[in-house]
Amino acid sequence: MSGVTMKNLLRGQVYSCNFADGTTMFEWIDLTSQSKDDHLVFVSRLPHRRLLDRIDVSKVETYWMTHRVGQAHIAPDLEQLHKLMLSRISNHHGCIILEGLEWLVTLHGETVVLNFVRSLRDDLHRTQWSILIPIKPLAFNSIWLARFHREAPDIYLMIEDHAEEVIHNVEVDVEEPKTEAASTEEGLPVLVMLNRLPKVGFTKSILRKRILQWRRMGLDVSEVEPALHLGPAASYDLYAVVEEKVRRAVELEQLVDATQEHLTASEQTTCKFRIRQLTGFDDIQAMLMSR
Repeated sequence: MSGVTMKNLLRGQVYSCNFADGTTMFEWIDLTSQSKDDHLVFVSRLPHRRLLDRIDVSKVETYWMTHRVGQAHIAPDLEQLHKLMLSRISNHHGCIILEGLEWLVTLHGETVVLNFVRSLRDDLHRTQWSILIPIKPLAFNSIWLARFHREAPDIYLMIEDHAEEVIHNVEVDVEEPKTEAASTEEGLPVLVMLNRLPKVGFTKSILRKRILQWRRMGLDVSEVEPALHLGPAASYDLYAVVEEKVRRAVELEQLVDATQEHLTASEQTTCKFRIRQLTGFDDIQAMLMSR
């Protein structure tokens, strides 16, 4: 197996990878989606709402593979999947991630699915796209798996810029929530005050984790994303600016909750949505102080 990143996935090729650890798969997709060079299409076994705290769905074209009918849903039907992929690879360039091969084999059989993968390989020839199929090898017959790997070679995906998070003997702690985030009465995630990240030991890997934590709270922190492509000093400076905005957002939401008896339900909802956009802080505070 070779270790590759999105930058050196060969165009016009179908690949497979062992993503037994789903966390690694989502981390790779989320990191890759930060690049503006390629379009990402993700056919997932998870519904859209389950992806929100794992990847930035605004930057990935996602489809839920399910028997249910709905927007951005696609049935586990090989003809429909094939049609979707053909429509994408005829334009632009990028990568399609097709999750759920184990389910497709259960539904359609090994031979049919192998022919499907073989046809995808032929379709991709001389295009500017690649297809990545995450699999769990132990779910398949070893003989069939060997045939499958001839059509979709097995690769190891590296997480770019995965810097060590212990530098100069200073460990930077990016706290992880122990349980799923609680929700407000409006159905929004509750905002939580996280510890500031120190400048010593600050890396882009740590910044990515913090951005993901903020996204899980429903915060629009797109302003900080360019920091992932800046030098260390400029990256931290931009993070610090957004960190202050987030802290003010948390404090404002607490103030909204403390004065909720003086606000209409519509006003509370509007305030909390604006807070999560990190905008209109002065207007919100002035309104709350007048109540």
